[in-house]
Order: sequence, then C-alpha cells, then structure tokens
Amino acid sequence: MSSSDEQPRAAMPWIIGLVLIGAAALNPLDFITGASEYDRATSSKGIQTLLKLGLAGAATLIGVMGLLLSPRTRRLLNSVPGAALMALGFVFCCTSVFSAPEVRIISVASALIYVGYLLFITTALATVGAKRVTIYLVIGSTFYLLFTWSLFILVPEKGTFTEYTSATETVTRMGGTGHPNIIAKVAVATGLMGLALLTGRSSEPSPRGSKIEQLESKPDDDLLAITTCGPWWRLIWIGVITISAATTFATLSRTAILAGVAAAGVMLINRFYGRGGLAVAITSVASVSVIVLVISLWSGEGPFSQSAVGVVTKSGDVEELTSLTGRTVIWEEAIELIAERPFTGWGLDSAATVMSIEATGTHNLLLHVWFSAGLIACCLMVGLLGWSLLFGVTSSHEWIRGVMVFVLISGLVEDTILESFPTMLTLLWIVGLLAPNLVYRQAPKSITQTVAESSQPSN
Repeated sequence: MSSSDEQPRAAMPWIIGLVLIGAAALNPLDFITGASEYDRATSSKGIQTLLKLGLAGAATLIGVMGLLLSPRTRRLLNSVPGAALMALGFVFCCTSVFSAPEVRIISVASALIYVGYLLFITTALATVGAKRVTIYLVIGSTFYLLFTWSLFILVPEKGTFTEYTSATETVTRMGGTGHPNIIAKVAVATGLMGLALLTGRSSEPSPRGSKIEQLESKPDDDLLAITTCGPWWRLIWIGVITISAATTFATLSRTAILAGVAAAGVMLINRFYGRGGLAVAITSVASVSVIVLVISLWSGEGPFSQSAVGVVTKSGDVEELTSLTGRTVIWEEAIELIAERPFTGWGLDSAATVMSIEATGTHNLLLHVWFSAGLIACCLMVGLLGWSLLFGVTSSHEWIRGVMVFVLISGLVEDTILESFPTMLTLLWIVGLLAPNLVYRQAPKSITQTVAESSQPSN
C-alpha cells in the first residue's frame, strides 16, 4: 500500500473525532429564552442551523464511506439492533413524504439527517471504538455546558429560560442555549460518561485461552471497554461530573435528576457489595432522611403537606405533581392527533408546529415516534427499547447500563432521543446498542484454535 493511501486512513480517526465533538457541542444549541420562542429545530435560518446542516452533511459523507469501505461497519449494521435502527430510518424517510404539507420539507430533511448520523456513528464506533467515541462526545458536550454557564452568569437576560407555571406566575430556569430539559439531558449524559471514565472499570471478562486467541480478541475488547487513565485525567473527569451535576440542578429538571440518579445507581450496582456498598446504602438512606427532615422543618409541617409540596414543585400546586407538570393534558392532545394519522404520522420535527404552543412535544418517547412516523415506526421503537431493557440494562459494561436506564426512565415523560439533529444521548444510545457486536466471538474449531492446539505437545 502506498503512503498516499495510508495518509487519508490515518487522518480519518481525527476527522471523525472533530465531527463527534462538533455534533455534541452544536446539535443541542438553540438560542431561546422562553416557550414562545420554541420552534422546529430545522426551520431556523440562523448561523447555528447552517452549521448543524454542514456538520450533518460531513457526518453523512463519512457514514456512506464507512458503509462502502468498512466490513466492520457493515457487520454492526447487520446485527439485530443495527437492522432495526436502519429499518427505523427507512420508515422515517418513507413516512416523511406523506407528512403534513406545512412541515414536509423539514420532515424529509430530519429523516435524512437521522440516517446520515446513524451511518456516521456506526462508522465511528467501528473505526475508533467506544472509548474514543465517548471521550470525543464528552469533550463536545462539555464545551456546550460551559458556554451555557457563561451565558447564564455573564448575560443572564440571554442565559435564562422563563417558564409560566400559571397564567400569571413564572419560574426562571437555566436556558439560553436550549430548552432547560434538553440542557439537563445533555448534562446527565455527560455526567454519566464522565463517571464511567472516572471509575474506569468494565466487568467484561478478559480474553482467555491461547496467546493467539488473546491477541486476536484484544483489539475488539479495547474498542468496547471504557477505561480511565492517570491521575490528571481523573481530575478532568471529576470536573466534568461536577459541571454536569451543577447544570442539571440549575435547569430544575426533576425528570433528568431522578433518571440520572437511577442510571448512576444501575451503573455502579456491581460495586455496592461488601463494606463499600453498605456504606453507600447507609449514606443514601441517611441523606434522604435528612432531606425529608429539612423540608419538614422548613415548612413547619409534614413532608407531604401543601407547604412541603411547594418546595419540590415550581408552582407550589400539588396538581403539578398529579398531572406530571401538565403532561397528562399533552398526552391527550398527542393521542388525538395520532388518531388522525395513525399510519404515517405528522412527520419528524413537526410537533412544535402541529401541537399547541404549550406542548412543544409529545413528552413520551413512544408517542414521539408514533406521532412523527406512524405505527410501524412505533413498533420498531418498542423492539429497540425492549432490546435496551433486556440486553442493555443487563450488560456487563457499566456505561451501557447507565445510558439505557436513563433513556428508558426519561423516555416515560420526555421525547429524550431521536431529535432532528441528534444530541449526545441519541448517539450514545445507538453506540450502546451496537457496541457489544464489536466483541469477537470465535466459532468452534477456528483457525486460531487449530493453531493453538497443534502447538501443544501430544500425550
């Protein structure tokens, strides 16, 4: 092979890294300060939208090259979750042609962007492995969070999000670079991956057998495992986790907080055995007890009284909890609209146009897919979420468990993934579904086994 052929191949991992960083930093970016400004992600002609489209074009080009030139990329897409993800993209493209006329062009563009990013993230996983994909995404999303904090602190009129909790009352949340729930979603995904990189351990068994078998399987194991580095890197990951946690609380997103805590717990569940786990359990119970006590002392009443409810709600009204912050009304509206177009849906990225301004989305992952692309897409999504539950939550890799649990829990009350321009969490979800297929499993009596057996002395 000539040196001219080797140079582009050597540069490809760095190009992939730059696109991953750019996607994590730019795709969630949306300059809004209130719900009245919320619009379709692909409808704006601002500079951030043009940058996102350019980045999507670059990602699609890399993805197509990977599909044509990389056997490993094709193998990942030929797996069960890979085929389901591709089928979902095919349905998105087909149904977008029949979407509502006012959003048809936008829906077609969103469907093509999904397919392009699916091919790209699969190519990235096959080329540089899960660890480097994760690091690149964490770097990009950290830039996004730092920019969000700079607006929030330095330019508060541009860095906050005003949300109406009633006809006359409002609450101020961290915003500026997107809806607070989107910012919180990025923050939790960043924090979970920072935690995975900090702890730096996977329970995946190390390769066993002959030296030949170990050498042959080791590259694939390295591609899948998330491992940490030296003490300086540990400080960096601690900083990433701190920024992510602070951002999540500043957005006042209770869904992200609860789902993030559950995901972190499932990630580290293998470490909760023995003295360390007992200490964590006792500390957790004690912390909850202290919180309940503080609420009671602050309100002067029981922890579930009206005064105490005011501490954990935005409006101080208990109905905010019973209606899941108005989501039950939004679900009713979404179901009524789905009934009008059950098989084709209204089109990707159409909720902000079709639904009422108070909704801005379906606030449920399955409703989001059904609303966007019809019944077939919803059935495919049910299968993918089932795969996420059966294989993702039970995975021996901590980072996969964390991503899947967060998507499953948050998806109950949020759209969570499958945005017009995929954010970090969507890309991580795809990686978590496909990554286990990188692990090489030899068939019985393979060439390496035959060589290993022939090298052993006969009895």
